[in-house]
Amino acid sequence: MEKFKELPKEKQLPMIDAALKCFGKYGYKKASMKDIAQNSGVSKPMLFHYFGTKKELYRFLTEYARNVMLDGYKRDEIDSYDDFFERLIVASEMKMGILEKYPHLSQFIVSMFKETDSEVAEITNLMMPDAQKFSYNLVVKDGDMKKFKKGVDINMLMRLIFLMAEGYAYEVSGGNSDFSNVSEELKNMMRMLKNNLYREEYL
Repeated sequence: MEKFKELPKEKQLPMIDAALKCFGKYGYKKASMKDIAQNSGVSKPMLFHYFGTKKELYRFLTEYARNVMLDGYKRDEIDSYDDFFERLIVASEMKMGILEKYPHLSQFIVSMFKETDSEVAEITNLMMPDAQKFSYNLVVKDGDMKKFKKGVDINMLMRLIFLMAEGYAYEVSGGNSDFSNVSEELKNMMRMLKNNLYREEYL
């Protein structure tokens, strides 16, 4: 792994891109190091030289995907909005921008949610709760609850929004929607939730 990290970015990216594409399309078990090597322009032995095993390559990709997503959010900009749903909209737009910039990233992330292979179960199980916790900490602030109608569970709401956002990511990864349409629909969805869940005096 260290040998790979010593490579210049322009040599790393073709391997990362090919691996994201193959794992995202076929899942862990069916994705082959041979296909990844052929799509990246390096030999299969060289790929093993850099990563050791297919599992370690997969582990690297999960960390890469997480870091790309985390680095893509501008926390100061999100925090500048006082309203919970406005912060959600801004964060969602940032996420769509990241996925648009890295075309194979969304398909790989979606594939992680569907991954069932026991060999990488501990990797995906660690990643998924982290993603949900990060989403919560990114947009929820003290004082948000006072705006909601009685009985609204913000933890349940965030779970719903998280799953909804992953559903949109799945649509985009399948090529069924473009980013601008998805972004606009997400905005409308957030505003609909706000109108139905907020107390009248906060609308």
